[in-house]
Amino acid sequence: MKIINLIIAGIGGQGINSLAKVLAETCQALNYDCQFTIHKGGAQSLGCVYAEFRISKDKLPVLGQGIPKGQLDYLIALDPWEALRHAALSHQETRLWVETESQPFFMERSKESKAEQIDLPQNQLKKTPLNIQWRNYREMSQQQTGSIKMANYFAGLDCIKALKISDKTLFDKLFFQLIKKARRF
Repeated sequence: MKIINLIIAGIGGQGINSLAKVLAETCQALNYDCQFTIHKGGAQSLGCVYAEFRISKDKLPVLGQGIPKGQLDYLIALDPWEALRHAALSHQETRLWVETESQPFFMERSKESKAEQIDLPQNQLKKTPLNIQWRNYREMSQQQTGSIKMANYFAGLDCIKALKISDKTLFDKLFFQLIKKARRF
């Protein structure tokens, strides 16, 4: 039995929770067995949020929470810091799609704070042997919808490509049906 391990990661307010539900519904509608868990970090906007998926064409046994180290097949990250957080779960063949822009840390958002020298996650990820496709989901969303609020939709398109799900029409239907705030474009 081939089990696909996928993580969708980001920060609060990016729509990770909503995208996870749409992806799970899409998989189930296409007769994949799908187990997923959503993890929410800090109880605030910009806290880490990620969804772990186990997907198979066969019936999955009940699996424990957490993808074991070295068994992550795909990582879709709407923030480079979150990609870096989950990179340790990767193996040599893991494919990553990572947002090019990182959100500022809480300390960087204040005008009074002194900027500390932090090695950007993009630089740290570039030093790894991982297969990374850099994406600017926010820019794609802004250009195609007039708002950055649909960045999770474009990340979702990468999810269905990674899973070799060719039914984009079903994904679109479920995305706009389940996410009431989403605007068709």
